[in-house]
Order: sequence, then structure tokens, then C-alpha cells
Amino acid sequence: MYLRSKVKGLWFLVILLLLLSFSLGGGCGLVEQFMPGEEEGPVEEFEEEPAEENFRDTVFYYHYGNDYLVPVEFSIPWNEGIARAALNRIISSGQMDPILQEKGLKAPLPSGTEIRGLTIREGLAIIDFNQEFLNVPEGQERIVLDSLIYTLTEFTTVNQVEVMIEGEYLEEFPPGDPLDQPLDRSRSLNLEISPEVEDLKDTSQVVVYFCGWGEGDLTYMVPVTRVIPSTSNLVEGALKELLKGPRPDTELYSDLNPQAEINSITLEEGVATVDFNKDFLIYDGGVKGEENIIKQIVLTLTQFPEIKEVRILVEGVEPDLVWDQPMGAPEKINMFNDF
Repeated sequence: MYLRSKVKGLWFLVILLLLLSFSLGGGCGLVEQFMPGEEEGPVEEFEEEPAEENFRDTVFYYHYGNDYLVPVEFSIPWNEGIARAALNRIISSGQMDPILQEKGLKAPLPSGTEIRGLTIREGLAIIDFNQEFLNVPEGQERIVLDSLIYTLTEFTTVNQVEVMIEGEYLEEFPPGDPLDQPLDRSRSLNLEISPEVEDLKDTSQVVVYFCGWGEGDLTYMVPVTRVIPSTSNLVEGALKELLKGPRPDTELYSDLNPQAEINSITLEEGVATVDFNKDFLIYDGGVKGEENIIKQIVLTLTQFPEIKEVRILVEGVEPDLVWDQPMGAPEKINMFNDF
């Protein structure tokens, strides 16, 4: 069974409402409010203010290649029901698909998916889809759920997500994978397991940023959560994984020279200083390649709350870079103005 039953006692509630309507002498007033075909409006709680009047910069998670989600940011109208509008933009449709295909992306949720209802209360978003939501190609279920979870939890009022199909809770997805708890970001985005891991009970997780091809000279920064052997130094562990590069069987790439080595990493007053050997300066791609390298390093290191900025050295000397040092994380990544 994919679905679990609705809350018990529904018939009792209906009978109680009928009795109240007659006892209050209100005729059929209360009954009419709950007649079949009528749906109580969704409750959405938002405290954020739009970046520009009537618009909000919003992050969406789109399907890239075979196995990855890419965070893409663009502005959408700031209207009532903005969470529903955001979800509609990750559903495959005649409107979104051509735009996304031009950029090398796909909408993760299946074509024909419709949102029957959406409520947001106390950090929990409950979405009710029609049956078409289940028309997911085998092996893509995690992509669909993670896109849904990460897109919704970009709103500060949403911490967890539950999914319903035609009014009944989704019990497992795919078959055999239970969904008995609300879903959140602890699932980890674009999860990979390092081949060096021998015992899954003794591991750490780090997020590294690799590159993905977009249209023209467009490059995506793609976060990858990598499971590595347990380490007490997550900063060094993350940087070492970044230097190893993406898996060879993926559509991702890195402009970092894999022969580059870390001489030292120090942290002082929120600034992480990384000293590399001379191989760091050997790379392809010119200025664009250098920009990618800087973004990869800065985004990877500033995931850690204690790191606000990054300084890069080569054999103890600060090289000439396209960005002034120290470098903070860019306010926006994968930002588009033409969606």
C-alpha cells in the first residue's frame, strides 16, 4: 500500500456538524460549507518580505543530468499562495519544459501533477497531490522528493514536509521505502558515498561544489553531499574531497587541478586561509575557469558556520585572483533573470 488512511473519526465529525447546524437554527449553512466539491482554503504563513516590490527571489531545485538537483534562483510574483506557485514551477509542463531544456535542466515532478491542497502550520507543510504525482520513472523517486522538500524549505516558515495523494498520506515511495515521518533536509542533497568508506556506521558528511554545464557559457554550481570516513576535521575533509573531483560517471566537472595539494588550513576571526602547492595555479579555462575554482572553494568552505570568508595562498604567497581577498560566499548562485 502506498497510502495510509485519513484521520479516524471523520464520520463522527460530519454527524456532529449536522447536529450543530440544526440546533443553531442556521438551516443548511454549516452543511453547505463542507459539501463535496468544496475545499477549505490552504493556510500559508509567511513573514518574509520580498526583495523587490511585488517580487520575491526564490530558489527552485531542478533536475540536472541523471542524478543531481541544481538550486536555481529567480524572481516570482509575490502573491498570496506563493508556495503553491513555487511548486507549480517544478512540475513538468508545456510552459516550463522548453525554458528549462534550453538551460540543460528538467522539472522533476511528473507532467499532469496537480496540487489539490497545501497547508503550512507550525513549520510543517502538507501537500495533497493527484495520482499523477506517482508517475515517476523508476529510480527517480528520491530526485522528486528532494526537489519538493528543498524547494519548500527555502521558505523560512517551512521546516518539514508531508505528502498526500488524493487525500491520503503517502506511506512509501518508492515501494519498500517507508515515509513514516515528516521529511526535511536531513535527507541530504545529491548524496554520494566515497569508495573509501568501509563502515557506514563510522562516517562523516561534507558538502562540496562541482560544476555543471548550462546553455552557452553558463555554469551551474552543484552541491554534492559526500559520505566520507569519519573525521574530526570536517573543513580539511571537505577540501580534500573537492580536490578529488566529481565521480567520473557523472555530468559534473571541476576546474580545480586534482594534483593540487593542501599545505595548510588556518582559521582566524572567521577567515579560513588555505595554502596550496604550486599545482593549484595550473588549470584550464582562463578567467572563467578561475572564477569557477574560486566559487567551488568558497562555497565549499563557507558551508561551515565558523567560516565567513576565505583567503587563498600558494606556497605562502597571495596570488593575483579575479576576486579581491578575503572572499565571502556569493549572495546568490545560479541566478537567472529570464525565467
